[in-house]
Amino acid sequence: MARKMSKGQVSPKSRGEIRQFDETKLTRLGLISAQERISPSYTTWKTMYDVNGHDGELSCFSPSEVGGVPHGVDGDFVTALNTLYLEQGAPIDGYVHTTAYQLLQRAGFEDNGASYQRLSESLRRLRLAEYVIGRAWRQRGESGNGWASVAFSYISQIKQSTPEHRDLSRGTTLSIQLADPVAESIRNQYIHPLDLEFQVSLKRPLTRALYRLLNARRYTEHDQFNPISQFTVLVSDWARDCKLTETITARIKRNLEEAHQELIRRNYLDDVVFEGRGSRATVTYIYGAAAVREQSIQVMSDSPLIQVLVQHQVARNVALKLVRDYGEAHVSARLERFQALLAAGYQPRQTGALLVDVIKDQDGKYGDHLPPQQVHRSRAASERAEPPSAKRGAVHRATLRPRTSEKRRPSGPCPSKSRQPGPRQP
Repeated sequence: MARKMSKGQVSPKSRGEIRQFDETKLTRLGLISAQERISPSYTTWKTMYDVNGHDGELSCFSPSEVGGVPHGVDGDFVTALNTLYLEQGAPIDGYVHTTAYQLLQRAGFEDNGASYQRLSESLRRLRLAEYVIGRAWRQRGESGNGWASVAFSYISQIKQSTPEHRDLSRGTTLSIQLADPVAESIRNQYIHPLDLEFQVSLKRPLTRALYRLLNARRYTEHDQFNPISQFTVLVSDWARDCKLTETITARIKRNLEEAHQELIRRNYLDDVVFEGRGSRATVTYIYGAAAVREQSIQVMSDSPLIQVLVQHQVARNVALKLVRDYGEAHVSARLERFQALLAAGYQPRQTGALLVDVIKDQDGKYGDHLPPQQVHRSRAASERAEPPSAKRGAVHRATLRPRTSEKRRPSGPCPSKSRQPGPRQP
């Protein structure tokens, strides 16, 4: 098993300090089994549950050749992909552009051979595992009974700079396409705050998986910034959400005991209370003081600057984070530079991704001190000087292209050139 990076005793942040987000709907459904290890023969599961008064269905099938259904550390890499997708502007094509090293770092794993092997296995499993959600997938804007059915693999496509038969390494670049339902859910703001630093500091995969489920349960669909202080659930339903194979209450409690104790010891939970017996047994989770501490939150939903960023296809939570991290003056100045680029006649492939890159740019890629008409010449010269390996860096750079692709032709007749016979060039 690849070891987690040693993070020390990181305390959970208050909600006002959290700057990262995770996808909500799929996390609540528990697509990734919380179990650390499973038999490769555990290739399928199926659950039924109530969805606003009607029966919803959720199932998974994954071949034994990839180690069975997604489980354990697969959830760490899913969370890393979700946060990277958000930070890169949530492009409509669903792609996350990164490196194997950056993905390991984001998920909290050490830079060693065992970690790269674990990452390779997880990506393959997430690519081949097939999920079916029946009448339990709600899209933004639909009415309360507007639940759809979807089928997908969490990862639709993986492009990497090394052949698939070779192991991933530090320099491997990855372009990973999230499934349409996953990317669409994130773009539609089905997200909640995530304390990523605290998550990666947790010792066991089971504890991290339980933390993600508990964290997703703290927030409602309509309020991302006011978490509940506790919630109660049937033990049998909680085991289903965790995708545990145990069905007996005493065994479920024993399997979760170490994770509960770590979350209590780390002050994320104040207490875990089991009550009742048999099918009526319940578990109540009481969040710790640090996890629910009151904070004054700067709500910028009505800010004109945020509205402009959103109009340019920047996800709202990304816009909020940019303004918090860089300040309104910096973001406003970079917005003007971005608008100057468009006015100069250049069309980005992905508007939101380009704007985010312009705001984050620290290298002067976009000619901050040049008039708009000189930007293209400066950028073209920079790209010619940049080695191919740099262009495949950890964070994908939005590219520009002229609005018109017609080549300039000479006004006079083209002089004819004699062609010398010779061997065909490869």
